[in-house]
Amino acid sequence: MTRKPPDNIHEVIALLIRRRLLIIGCLLIVPPLVFVGGRLWPKKYRSETVILVDPQRVPEDYVKAITGDVTDRLQTISEEVMSRTRLLTIANKDGLYRKIRKNSGDDKAVDAMRKDIKVDIIMGANERNLDGFKIAYIAPMPGLAQNVTQQLADLFIEENIKERDQDAEGTQRFIEDQLVQARAALAAQDARIRNFKASHLGTLPEQEQANLSMISEYQSLAQQNSDAIDRANQQQVYLQSMLNVNGSQKQTALPPPPTSLQLQLQTAENELSAARQKYTESHPDVVRLRDEVATLKAEVQGQPQSALHPTAASGPSIGQQLESQLLSTQQEIKSRADRQQELEGRIGSLQAKVQSLPAVQQEYEALSRDYSEMQKNYESLLEKEQASGMAAELEHHNESERFRVLDPASYPSSPYSPNQLAVNAGGLVGALLLGLGLAYLAEMRDPTIHNADEAEAYLSVPLIVALPSLQLDKAMPSGVRKNLNPVSETGH
Repeated sequence: MTRKPPDNIHEVIALLIRRRLLIIGCLLIVPPLVFVGGRLWPKKYRSETVILVDPQRVPEDYVKAITGDVTDRLQTISEEVMSRTRLLTIANKDGLYRKIRKNSGDDKAVDAMRKDIKVDIIMGANERNLDGFKIAYIAPMPGLAQNVTQQLADLFIEENIKERDQDAEGTQRFIEDQLVQARAALAAQDARIRNFKASHLGTLPEQEQANLSMISEYQSLAQQNSDAIDRANQQQVYLQSMLNVNGSQKQTALPPPPTSLQLQLQTAENELSAARQKYTESHPDVVRLRDEVATLKAEVQGQPQSALHPTAASGPSIGQQLESQLLSTQQEIKSRADRQQELEGRIGSLQAKVQSLPAVQQEYEALSRDYSEMQKNYESLLEKEQASGMAAELEHHNESERFRVLDPASYPSSPYSPNQLAVNAGGLVGALLLGLGLAYLAEMRDPTIHNADEAEAYLSVPLIVALPSLQLDKAMPSGVRKNLNPVSETGH
């Protein structure tokens, strides 16, 4: 016969009443055993210390720290402290995990020690800043737990100082190396610009106005020289005609020819007149020509009359004078033609420089732009070098962010594990659950029919009569009770 589980509260209560002895037996046996086992279980003690993260004492507006975020740094420090070398050093010093090390080796002992160490981060009110952290260690003896916790706290503080010093020195050394490279690059770029200026002298952007001014000046001089050439050509024609006439007339019939000094004065006066039409009286060319004219006039006036009007008896003939003046005029024409060619060559050279200015300017601007960027980078590195130096000094004087022990490692007065109260409560609950489980199993395996409902359910036949359970008098003879017991069961 397969029994069905109880499906209402009355059947559950009836089951508990029928199996009460089994449940009570579990409650009487299991909790004492659990209590004794908890007492005999090896005890572990937990020591804890709180380390506070102190911000740097100098405001960051004056000296900015160059180390990274404290949370990331704490993660790095934790990995360093939890390394195999550090933990084995502590284990060897305090004789920890000897049994594990003997049976399984150092690696298993290190894993066990890592499980016994716990680091909890204490965040600030805004959940962004790290206010501090807790370090806890579990050991079989309270003094040992306190000692190891204190050693771990010291390691965290020492590693923090070491990490910050290394970060500061490494940053400073890196910036100094970058500064040396930037200085060399800046000097090389400056040399390239100087060489470029030397090789493109006269075609640089800042020389454009000077070139244009020189072109204008040379063009003015070329125009003046061209006018002088025209006048000299006219004088040559005049002298040639006079020389031709001199061959058919007498010497006395000819007008006296002008001297070379008079011709120079006439040429200077013509140039002065042309310059005054273009420039003001204060222009350098006008001033120079005016002084030249005044000097020539003084020289002409200072010559004797015999030099101005020579006679046949006192000097060369008129024909000879004309030939001499013609030769002088031709030499002047040749000299001024050479001068004209020189001026036009200079003008062409300056115009070529002006025409090549856009390409040169583009290349020069590229060099200048690179130099400006290098200069900015160099100045930025100078500022960073100064800031890193101040930050390094801040680290050396221990004025920066640091770890400070807020609560020293505690001495545990009671064991952390096992928790006797929780063990006892667990034993009581476990005993109750065990008793209920055993009662349920016993009920499911029991084929006895306990009431009329179960009879109808299990036998599948109509119930004719049900006799109530008889309570036999204890004083009745045992033989009578034995004979009457069968009638107390439910029949059909």
